[in-house]
Amino acid sequence: MTENPLTVPDMQFEVSYTPSTIKIENEELLESLIEQTTEHYSNQVFKFDAENVAEAKQAKIDLNKIAKMIDDRRKEIKADYSQPLNTFEEKMKRYVERIKKVSDDINSGIKLFDESEKAIRIEKIKIEMEKIAEPLNIEPEAIEISTSWINKTAFTTKGEVKGKILDEIHDKMKIVAMQKSQIAADKATITDYAEIAGLDPYAWSGLIDQGWSVADIREKIKQAVEDKRRREQAEKEAEAERQRKKAEYDAAIAEMEREKAVETNQGTLVDPETGELIQAANNEPSVPITEVDDNPTMTVTLQLTASRQKLANLNEYLVENGISVVPVQ
Repeated sequence: MTENPLTVPDMQFEVSYTPSTIKIENEELLESLIEQTTEHYSNQVFKFDAENVAEAKQAKIDLNKIAKMIDDRRKEIKADYSQPLNTFEEKMKRYVERIKKVSDDINSGIKLFDESEKAIRIEKIKIEMEKIAEPLNIEPEAIEISTSWINKTAFTTKGEVKGKILDEIHDKMKIVAMQKSQIAADKATITDYAEIAGLDPYAWSGLIDQGWSVADIREKIKQAVEDKRRREQAEKEAEAERQRKKAEYDAAIAEMEREKAVETNQGTLVDPETGELIQAANNEPSVPITEVDDNPTMTVTLQLTASRQKLANLNEYLVENGISVVPVQ
């Protein structure tokens, strides 16, 4: 870059101006007129009703005309008085804008340079993070890059990362490594506990990643085991009840079949309608009788034990079906 032949002292310049004084030539007369006008209208007694409100409105119009006339004259004088200053300010602003435009162009280049230097510093920090993370068995991205690590002050004059910054990175990564080890240990604890409880270990150990503590998860597992035990107990009781009712039903059916059965000479009970064995005397399962004759005549000796009503019903059944009954002493 060539040296600028003009320096700041060279840019010094003088401005010639004469401070002006604004004087109201007839101010005493104006002050007197204002005083008379305000006193006149202040002493008026206006009646604000339908017949007299017009007077009050006219007084307001007259006063506003006087106020407007005075203010318009003020604005006129101000515009004339400010014109030289306005012209001067416009010239100075144009000069500043021309200088700033060149300065801004240079500043854009400086920003690009600063960004490239910042990118270099970030890359150096990442390299150091990888070196520190590897022996700790964690990923370098496990921690965020602090803005203070990429400042110029975090590097030596040779562009190397200062030892203080390396210590900060190591301390943060060490904490992450310890947390990782603790998480792995907690997961192993929960996995063992869940397997012993007969539950899915992966689902329960996954709660560690969601921020659950080992104590909280163990309580949840205990509750799950208890809920499972209650469900199984309820299922067992329901099955036992079902089996009990089935047994009662089967027993009732068997009793009905025995009540209408006829005992043979061999001590077995025979269904008189089908000829099927109902139940042997030794409680062996019944088997069907193979009949030799389609309609044989049989004589059997039975010993019946039942209530009087049931015996009466049986006798009625035998008589209706033409079965001969002979008392045996």
